[in-house]
Amino acid sequence: MERVRVIRLLHVRDGWEADFVESYQGVRDRALNFPGHLGEQLCRSLDNPAQWLLTSEWDSLESVQQWRTDPDHRTLVEPMNACLHDERWTAVFQVRETAGT
Repeated sequence: MERVRVIRLLHVRDGWEADFVESYQGVRDRALNFPGHLGEQLCRSLDNPAQWLLTSEWDSLESVQQWRTDPDHRTLVEPMNACLHDERWTAVFQVRETAGT
């Protein structure tokens, strides 16, 4: 199987940061136990604190698709998405090489 990484560039509404992080943690906790999920990172921009980067790594594109179509997924992400501006970007990349830790 070929690992993939999902990258989401998000813009959190001013004053909604704590709600965003809390709702993200609920999504993350469910993802950590989902088959094929390998890891997560949530990062906040130092240049623009409203901008956040969310990455997740999966063992295959099929696992990502199963996660996205899981009946619980939509319910889980609704509170997180409510904290966001409509301006957001998501892409799925094939992991070709890794180095370091």
